[in-house]
Amino acid sequence: MKKKFRFRLETVEKLRKREEDERLRALGEAQQKFQSMIRKKEDILKSLDQSLVERENLAETPQTIYAFQVYNDHILGSKVRAYQAEMQIQKAKKVVEKTLRAYLDAKRKTRAIELLREKAFDEFKIELRKKENKELEELYVMRGAYMRAREEELRAEEGEDI
Repeated sequence: MKKKFRFRLETVEKLRKREEDERLRALGEAQQKFQSMIRKKEDILKSLDQSLVERENLAETPQTIYAFQVYNDHILGSKVRAYQAEMQIQKAKKVVEKTLRAYLDAKRKTRAIELLREKAFDEFKIELRKKENKELEELYVMRGAYMRAREEELRAEEGEDI
């Protein structure tokens, strides 16, 4: 009867794997938020460039000063929003780095348990092989004893027949 391998730290391994999965999910969310903020800043900068071009085009036709002030206010507001977006990007980048470190730490812990499992399984296989070899050796000894007894029986029978 073969013995089945059971890892004594299996529950710990499951917990570590679940934690690693949660950290990976958090990392994905943080990276998604980071990328979204980068796109938001790019949109603000595109809008700023477009406003600058439109302001320059205003000079081609006679306009009131109010029109220029509106564009200047919009351009100034866009620059402020671009700066704020850059600050949000920096914060999001720190969050991504923090969650990445947490994920790598969880991955390292999971790998340590996996290595313990592999080592325990290797030891299990060695012990199983030793046990099987011992059983085979006992079979050979028993078979050898049976064969010797059978040979003696045959010799004894031949001795009686003569």
